[in-house]
Amino acid sequence: MELADGKHTSAETGFFESGGYRLAYAKRDNGKGRALLLLHGFMDSSQTFLFQEEFLSEYFDLYRFDYRGHGDSEWLREGFYHFMLPLVDTRSFITQFLPEKFHILGHSMGGGLGSRIAGLYPDRVESLVALEGFSSIPDPERERRRFRSWLDSWEISLAGKDRKRQKNFRSVAEAAARLAPMYPRLPEDRLLKITETLTKPSEDGFMWKSDPSYKNGPPVFLSPQFTRHLWESISCPVLVIYGKKTHLALDDSGEVFSHIKNLKYTEIEDAGHNMHHDRPEAVNELLREFYVTNLK
Repeated sequence: MELADGKHTSAETGFFESGGYRLAYAKRDNGKGRALLLLHGFMDSSQTFLFQEEFLSEYFDLYRFDYRGHGDSEWLREGFYHFMLPLVDTRSFITQFLPEKFHILGHSMGGGLGSRIAGLYPDRVESLVALEGFSSIPDPERERRRFRSWLDSWEISLAGKDRKRQKNFRSVAEAAARLAPMYPRLPEDRLLKITETLTKPSEDGFMWKSDPSYKNGPPVFLSPQFTRHLWESISCPVLVIYGKKTHLALDDSGEVFSHIKNLKYTEIEDAGHNMHHDRPEAVNELLREFYVTNLK
């Protein structure tokens, strides 16, 4: 564990255990007496809110961690990744670090996790902000084909086999060039900062931190009906933000958001799925409006 003290804050980093895995975490105590749980997205890391951290520190003490297979946490040793694993890891982190009442800010998969946690523990979650992370009811035939494809290929890709070799880059800048098509709106300096959070040194240069096996996907997702019941159980104020140019637009946003009470929904112009990177100032302003209105 490492501790770093500042004039008004103290930062703590280290590892905790969840289901037999060592997961990386960071805590920033800003003396605010309010806890904000930060939940990152798929193949991302808990540093994803690097452009929001200073702003959020005006209101909260910050808590974040990397799910297994992500960031600086351990990779899965056997079997396959499933949405249940980051849910378990989140519960372990909450149990070990969070106070009784806390707030949640999640992006993408983290937004989906946050909405389910808020439905499972409505008496503990005081506000929820989700930067995307929702899904429409899937087409059953499409799901049948997807599951069959997963079933036919998972043993070859995972069971008893060597993991797919991670891509190596000569420099962080080279890795950033690989990410660039996903971030067409980002200036180079911001792209480099993001890439630094997603890579680590390797024998040949640099490699992605996240386990490539995660890309194989889960066999099945949580039941859409159960997920909607969890959304209906959320009792705190909710802010959902989407980028107008997201590649993950909902098929039926009206149906999805009809299950959430106390919801404010908004979209950001000229922003994609990673709107907190594309337009961090716009995201911060929306967060400020939400928190000024809803914080106790």
